[in-house]
Amino acid sequence: MKAMTRHLVVLSLLAVGCGASNEDDGDDTSPGTALACDAVGWCTSWDSDKRPVTDAPALKGGAIPDGLYRLERGSEDARAMLIKGRSVLKVNSLYFNILGTWKVEGSRMVITTTSTCNQTDEEPFKETFRYAFAFKGDTLYLHEDEFEDMPIEAWRKVDQLCEENASFNCKVSNCACSYVSNSSFKDKEMCF
Repeated sequence: MKAMTRHLVVLSLLAVGCGASNEDDGDDTSPGTALACDAVGWCTSWDSDKRPVTDAPALKGGAIPDGLYRLERGSEDARAMLIKGRSVLKVNSLYFNILGTWKVEGSRMVITTTSTCNQTDEEPFKETFRYAFAFKGDTLYLHEDEFEDMPIEAWRKVDQLCEENASFNCKVSNCACSYVSNSSFKDKEMCF
């Protein structure tokens, strides 16, 4: 019995860790939620570079590797995205996240959200977002092309969110950045 239990645990871990992140399995009922809504918490006064992205490759789709992506260029904002298997966590800068799943339809990344969370609670949130995209080097290029005036954004793959560079840094006097991973951010105070 112990051997059978161990076998089932290993199979379930493999199923979570080896999800196909760039293929549509056709099963929209499968949640693919390997992430918790509060898997990553972030509070920062830093922002990305708002200058237009002019070096994006053709947004023809492709594969997107698992990882933590931070908005670096194309919009002045502090946002990140954690992709793991079919799960996606949109991470906003004030301990506010949106959890969902993603898939590729043609050359579009389609994100279907399931819930939002902050320091105090989690609530259902059903919305669908579509992006033309491409991945090159360490950067994911996204364009929410359902609206004409949306810019192309460059999201760079990073190891952690509180690391400044020329494209993502503090532009105000109250510079602060706090990042929590694999630990709940419930009841965590704002960093500035």
